Amino acid sequence: MSQHTSAGSNETATSTVPVQPGLRGHLGVGSILFSVVAWAAPLLVVVGLMPSMIAFGGNGIIAALTVATVILLLFSVGYTAITRYVERPGAFYAYITAGLGKDVGLGGAFLAIFGYLVLLLSTWAAFGVYGRQLVVDTFHGPDLPWYFYGLLGAVLAGIAGYRKIEFSAKTLGIALILEVILVMVFNLRVFVDGGPDGPPVQALSWDAAGSGNFGLVLLFAMLCFGGFESSAIYREEAKDPNKTIPRATYVAVILIGVFYIVAAWAMLTALGTQGVADARAGGAVASMFGDLAATYVSSVVPGVINVLVISSTFACLLAQHNAVGRYAYSLGKDGVLPRVLGAAHRRHHSPFAASLIVTALEIAAVIGIAAGTGFEGQGTDAFTVYVRLNGLGAIVVVALLVLVSVAVLAYFRRNAVQGRGLWKSTVAPGLALAGLTAVLVLSFFNVDALIGAGPAASLTFTLLIPVVWIGGVAYARWLKKGKPSVHEKIGRQ
Repeated sequence: MSQHTSAGSNETATSTVPVQPGLRGHLGVGSILFSVVAWAAPLLVVVGLMPSMIAFGGNGIIAALTVATVILLLFSVGYTAITRYVERPGAFYAYITAGLGKDVGLGGAFLAIFGYLVLLLSTWAAFGVYGRQLVVDTFHGPDLPWYFYGLLGAVLAGIAGYRKIEFSAKTLGIALILEVILVMVFNLRVFVDGGPDGPPVQALSWDAAGSGNFGLVLLFAMLCFGGFESSAIYREEAKDPNKTIPRATYVAVILIGVFYIVAAWAMLTALGTQGVADARAGGAVASMFGDLAATYVSSVVPGVINVLVISSTFACLLAQHNAVGRYAYSLGKDGVLPRVLGAAHRRHHSPFAASLIVTALEIAAVIGIAAGTGFEGQGTDAFTVYVRLNGLGAIVVVALLVLVSVAVLAYFRRNAVQGRGLWKSTVAPGLALAGLTAVLVLSFFNVDALIGAGPAASLTFTLLIPVVWIGGVAYARWLKKGKPSVHEKIGRQ
C-alpha cells in the first residue's frame, strides 16, 4: 500500500469541503531532465571549470570525470530505489527522515536548504558580472554596475518561479539546448581536425590519473554534476513519479557524464601536448575555451559564448530557485517553518509563497554582496565571493549525499520491502557511500583550494556545515517537547 498522500489528494473533494490547492504539474522525463541538467550548467562547466581541471590534472580530467560518473550512478541506484517506497515529496528531507528518523531528517533538511541557498545566492553575483560583461564588452552598451543585472535576473527568476512549473521547464529547456549545441559543434570540429597531435589516447588510460593532483580534479569533477539529485524534488509535479523520477535521474547522470567526458577529450585534443603542458605550467585558462572555439569553429564564437553563458547561468539559477522553493514549501507544509511557505497558488499550483521569499533573499543577497564589496561596478570582488561560497556549497552537497547513502542503507535494513534486491538496497548504496566518503575527506584536505579564502578562513567556513546540521537536529528535539504535533509531521511521516 502506498505510503504517500499528495498535497492535492490530502483533501476530500466533496460538495461541502473545497479542495485546497497543492503542487501540481505534468512533468515528464524530458522536463525534469531539462531542470536537472540546466542546474549542472554544462556551458559554465566547459568554459569555466574544465580549463582549471586541466591546469590541475592534465589528462587526468578524463579519469576524474569517469570516477565521478560511476560514483553518482551507484548513488542513484539506492536513491531511486527508495523513491519507490518513500512516496513523499521533499527529496533528501523525506529520505533522510525515513531512514534515520525525524531529528536527523530535519537536520538534513536544514543542511540542504543551507547548501542550496549558498549556491543560489552567491551565483547571482556571477550572473551580474557576466551580464555586465556581455553588455559592455560584446554589445558596447552602457556601463551599468554588475548588481543592476543581478537584481534584474533575480526578479525574472522570481516571476518564473511564481508561474506553473511547466513554464520554468520550457525556459530551462531552450537555454540548455542552445548551449549543448554549441559545445557539440566545437567537439565535432576538433575531432574532424584532429588537433596538433591527434586525439590523446593516453588520456583514456588510468595511468593519466597520476599526471596531476587527481584528488583535487575529482572534487571539481563532482562539482560538474551539481543538481543531479534534484529530480526527486519535483515528485508532486511529475506525471508518474515512480517511473519518471528514476528515469530522469539515471538519464541525467549518464548524459552529463558522457557529455563532459567527450567535451574534455575534445579540449585536450584541441590543446595538444604542448597546450596541456602550458596550462599545467600556469598558462591563462580563463579564456581557454573561447580561444580554442575561435580557432576551430569561428571567430564569432567567443561572442556567442558570452551570450549563452548568460542563459546557462540563468537556467542554473532558475533550477536552484525552484529547488529551494520546494524544500521551503515542504517544511512549511509540515509546519516546521511558517505555514505560509506551504501555500500553493490556486491557478498555477506552484509554491508561490516560498518562491517569493526566495526571491526576496536573492535580492537581499545581491544588495548585500554589492555593499560588502563597496559597490564596485565591475564586480571583481563580488566574483571572488561567488567562487568561495560555491566551494562551500559543493562540500555541503557532498555531505548530504553521504547522509542520504547512510539513510538508504538504514531504511532497507529496517524495512523488508518487496522487490528491493540486494544490489539496490545494500551493495550499490554501500559502494556509493564509500566513494562519497572518500570525496568528502578529500574536500576537507583540499578545502583551501575549493574555497580559496586561506586555510584558517576556509576551514572556518566549512565548520558551518556541522553547525547547521546540529541546529536542525536540536530544533527537531525542541519541537518534540514543545510542539509534538509538528514534530510528528516532520517528513510527512
